[in-house]
Amino acid sequence: MTTSIPVKSDFFTRAFTAVAMLGPILLVIIAGMLPEGTRGEMIVDGHIFIVAALVTALLLRVAYVMGFNKALANAGRRLASTPNRSLAA
Repeated sequence: MTTSIPVKSDFFTRAFTAVAMLGPILLVIIAGMLPEGTRGEMIVDGHIFIVAALVTALLLRVAYVMGFNKALANAGRRLASTPNRSLAA
């Protein structure tokens, strides 16, 4: 017997979504156990960490899809170029 729904094997999408959804929920639960004065700081710092982890995961995924050598060359070319800043009106 075959299934009519194809099995999705994109682990990255599922893991990324799980971190994006469950991260803030777990952060609020953990911060709820802290004393009154440190909860807000913990939530703000935790959200910054979650966003940084998600952005890093996306950048690494883009580099993986492009190929690391091609992505490194592309990033080096973009960083080495200087913008044209003419003062002509």
